[in-house]
Amino acid sequence: MRQKITEISFLHVFAILLVVIGHSFFRTESRVVDWIYQFHIPLFFFISGYLLHVSMQGKTISLCPFLLRKARRLLLPYFALSTLLFIPKVLLSRLMVRPIHAGWGEYAAMLIYPYRNVNGSYWFLPTLFLLFVFAAVLLSLSQRLKPRSPRISPCILLFLLALANTILPFSQDTLFNAAGTLHYAFYFALGYFVSDFLLIRFLDKERTALLLFLLTLAASFISSNTRTAPLAGLLSALNGILMSVCLARLYTIHGLRFLGHLSPASYTIYLYHGIFQALSLQILTHLSHLEAACYQSLAILTGVYGPLIVYKMLYKFRNSLTGRILAIISGIHLPWQKPEPAGRKAKKKGAAASF
Repeated sequence: MRQKITEISFLHVFAILLVVIGHSFFRTESRVVDWIYQFHIPLFFFISGYLLHVSMQGKTISLCPFLLRKARRLLLPYFALSTLLFIPKVLLSRLMVRPIHAGWGEYAAMLIYPYRNVNGSYWFLPTLFLLFVFAAVLLSLSQRLKPRSPRISPCILLFLLALANTILPFSQDTLFNAAGTLHYAFYFALGYFVSDFLLIRFLDKERTALLLFLLTLAASFISSNTRTAPLAGLLSALNGILMSVCLARLYTIHGLRFLGHLSPASYTIYLYHGIFQALSLQILTHLSHLEAACYQSLAILTGVYGPLIVYKMLYKFRNSLTGRILAIISGIHLPWQKPEPAGRKAKKKGAAASF
């Protein structure tokens, strides 16, 4: 179980780092971006589906409490942070890549149509929430009906979702990204069933994981240089997911922990990296003249470690009212630490002094 937790933590951080790096090349064409965009979003949904099964294993799902938790985790940050960012984005619009105008219509549109959001990466939040809604309903039904063919039904569902992914047109202008929800449902379901059926046990041997990682890595570089049809795009995404899983397994087998310090703050990095990148990448380009590589490196560093500092500050001030409010609207659950009695503190100080 510890190995599985380490692998999931690595995949979370790896996917977040891909997002931060991909958003750092905002005005230049790059093979790095082409490579990342093959699979990093499908990887996010795969991880979410995988985690859903791990968290629900052996449990009976309760629809309302489950969806309330997901709404607090996903929708509350979506609406709260989008609202807080709207006015500064309007005021600094002339410095931004995507200028916006003040007005209730613009404000409502950026909430209803997630791809128009002031923070371009926030479209993921309502999309994932809708997937959790559909998954929760299906799980509730399956737990009540108990299908006789537990292996056949998932195969049929995956086949239908793969067809929807490759055949149905993708549109960014649908309410709460309904079209995107259907488009990415295949990867979410795949992650769930991969965990359910233990389909990655064949990677337990280091040699197998290393060989597959090298093969999928080579295939990902080849496919990133070609314009792909929908089916080829699906296969490229699956290849990237398998490559990431192999990398996570190798990371765990060798006992590596160098990304461990980012794991608790991975969601905070996702939510706030765009703000720090806007300051370092989009505004500074109008005030100084450096090489593009300098801005990109700065954007990566600030996009990762700026939000990490935010997370540490929220954790430090978790007992204050302001700290807890900011943590709640950031979708972060921080444990409440009861203040220690003065007498106990004095004893601790005395004990510390005696050593």
